Amino acid sequence: MIVARLILLFSVLSLHLSFLVPEKFQFVARVMVEGEQYFSDPMGNVYVVKDNTLKKFSPGHKLVAEYTNAFLGNIHSADISDPLRILLFYKENMQILWVDNYLAELRSPLWLDELGADQAELVCSSSQGGFWVFSSLNNQLLYFDVNLSLLHRGTTLNILTGPDIRPVYMLEKNRSVYLNVPGTGILVFDRFGNYSTTLPADVPDAFQVTDHYVYFTRDGGLIRCDLKTSEIVPLSLPGTGVADDKGSNPGEATQRDVGSPPGKILKAELQPGLLYIYTPRSYWIYKTNP
Repeated sequence: MIVARLILLFSVLSLHLSFLVPEKFQFVARVMVEGEQYFSDPMGNVYVVKDNTLKKFSPGHKLVAEYTNAFLGNIHSADISDPLRILLFYKENMQILWVDNYLAELRSPLWLDELGADQAELVCSSSQGGFWVFSSLNNQLLYFDVNLSLLHRGTTLNILTGPDIRPVYMLEKNRSVYLNVPGTGILVFDRFGNYSTTLPADVPDAFQVTDHYVYFTRDGGLIRCDLKTSEIVPLSLPGTGVADDKGSNPGEATQRDVGSPPGKILKAELQPGLLYIYTPRSYWIYKTNP
């Protein structure tokens, strides 16, 4: 476990140091797997959420683990910021649970309302070992520590956004919490859940945060927003391809140089030296600046 965490720490440090604006791309693989949500980690693993199932693919593009719990309903969100302790949120039943890097349960599911987190809309992990909840009851962030104690209640957001707030995505990075409220921007909070600032970026859904930038996908393109200046910069993606998104068995990686994914792009995500592009039926991997 200690060795695994050291490897993860080294990978994350490499991630901080190696984010460059991609200029050239070299196709690596296309992995056929249907998904609603996709995530990658700095070690090259990819995680795919579809209905009530979470799948993990190795850097070699092979399915290596799978988790399903039909009793909890569909997975609303997955937070893989700590790949050794992945947080799953089942909004329909207001439950959460953690799985390890083999996608095995670390503990039994928890009921959020029993912890005092009523009307939970979003959940994300904390680097301190606990987790954050956005509750629509009072439109505020709640922080629970590793012992499941409610430690912090954040700013009530009605004054900032009005009572009809509809956030769609949340994550913690560098002890700040980022909450995406379409039509308002990304609200940034400190480690106590108190409001700090708003990034005026029009982000449809999920996003990625590094030390200096927020990356998100809009209208099929990758966008970068500077955390300090809020400057918006569109980034290049692979050019128009000629392949369709059919063929190949689920989990099979193809090595054809096929350009860019056709059709709907759900999300593009950068990792050290790699670009991932996700579509409803597959994910595509490219080397950046090869």
